[in-house]
Amino acid sequence: MNIERLNSLANTDFANFIHSENNVKYKIIIPFLQAFNHVDLDLEHAAQGSRIDINIGNRIIVETKALGQNINMHVQQLADYCGKELPVLAILTNGRNFRIYSPQWRQLRAFTEKIIYEFELKHLTDINLLNRLEKILDFTNYDSLEFIDHIEQREKEILKIKLEIDELKLLKKSEVNEVKDEIQDLKIQIQELNEQIKLKEKFVSEVESGNIPELESLASDYLIPFLVSMPSAIARPAITASKNTSLSSINIANNLQSRKTSSPSARDWVEKIPELRGIGGLNSWRDVCDHLTIAVDGDSARRRLKIWIEQNQPNWEKVPEPKK
Repeated sequence: MNIERLNSLANTDFANFIHSENNVKYKIIIPFLQAFNHVDLDLEHAAQGSRIDINIGNRIIVETKALGQNINMHVQQLADYCGKELPVLAILTNGRNFRIYSPQWRQLRAFTEKIIYEFELKHLTDINLLNRLEKILDFTNYDSLEFIDHIEQREKEILKIKLEIDELKLLKKSEVNEVKDEIQDLKIQIQELNEQIKLKEKFVSEVESGNIPELESLASDYLIPFLVSMPSAIARPAITASKNTSLSSINIANNLQSRKTSSPSARDWVEKIPELRGIGGLNSWRDVCDHLTIAVDGDSARRRLKIWIEQNQPNWEKVPEPKK
């Protein structure tokens, strides 16, 4: 193998190169074959009414096309030549792109699949590629038929790589399916989080606007809606009252504050009900009634819930009564 000559071909300047098929054949392909010590080249070999560009002892045939030609358009032509001449190797090239076929590859039926090497002219500087090509193309291996062993080894190597590729594709497909499932789970979690955020934003908005279900429940239980509607927040009365503050008003306010701290917790009760435990946003008796579509209509939400449970879910934990 003449490495220097092959390196020189790799550096061919195509800027002023004549693109014709003959120029490609004589300036690139014949020097390429000669670099692998082939000197007895049968040009324009007659083959049952056809003419093969280059035939080397019926072992290698070469079909040359003009520079820039799409070699994919001429694969069938080469396959037809191989059916007539039965070569061991077949080369299809346009001077820039090279494709080497093994027409006698028994494990594969379609000629288009029988590619054992594909490379560009500029790759002839790659010593690894040159060493591989030498094993199947160099004339010194043809006397001992050693080149056939190298071709068979290359075929086995390709089949092994194809199997690894197929297995890798299956693995990646499985991994993609798993990732898709994870993405879907994350989307569901995001949706649930967004719903929780909306519920919490609703809670904040209602409290800030004065819509406090616990206060409504207290007002309903003690018949004191006028206290709930007062503009200022209910606060614990000062220890020393002014002279204008009546004793009865102080007692009512103290009783209300005491009632507020001892009012049953809707959240604690929800945690005891398996059907409601995992549902977010059930922080008040009104929230529970809204979730169960129980109409309150100005009444105590806790009391309406208690009646509904007695009629529809008698096995549930009873709604606790306010502590007196």
